[in-house]
Amino acid sequence: MNEFFTPQLPLRARQAEQVRASIIDALIARLEHDALDDVPIEDIAREAGVSRRTLYRYFPGREALLAAAEERIVSRLGLPIAIAGPDQISASFLEASRRLDQHPALARALRQTTVGPELRPPLRARRVAAIVGALEPLTRGIDKDEARQLAAIIAYLCSSNAWVTIGDESGLSGDEIRAAVTWAIETLIADVRLRMEAPPHA
Repeated sequence: MNEFFTPQLPLRARQAEQVRASIIDALIARLEHDALDDVPIEDIAREAGVSRRTLYRYFPGREALLAAAEERIVSRLGLPIAIAGPDQISASFLEASRRLDQHPALARALRQTTVGPELRPPLRARRVAAIVGALEPLTRGIDKDEARQLAAIIAYLCSSNAWVTIGDESGLSGDEIRAAVTWAIETLIADVRLRMEAPPHA
């Protein structure tokens, strides 16, 4: 067999993948401009060129559709998920934010896929878990509630939601948002380190 031969999917499977991609792309296109709650499933089906019944055959619920949209956007942007440790959190944010800055419409669409914990898609959940894990060398030495609060704030700062909201509400440029968020993350981490290194009170 030729080592360069790549077997193609059967025709039916290729057609199914095209239909699935059309549905996902139709949702992403709408989320670039509209709030999630303002996007009826019927509109997504029509814009994808399929029936509502066909859409539900591929995506039985809104959660599945949002998860697929999030995966497509993250893949297009090449956003990092893994984080090695607390000192890499701000670097990871800088890399992700530069990509979001280059694709503002996709950043807005990604924001719409993370509207709440009941609809949080898998990749966002993995990103939050990565941040919690990266902070663990620091948070194991502080109060449990404070550790949860620290992780929650830093995870929010490293989200597309924060990126879009800060830009909309402040008018800051992408570089200014990067500087502000990086400062906030590094200040929070430095504060925890300082208190961990402080001698206990007599």
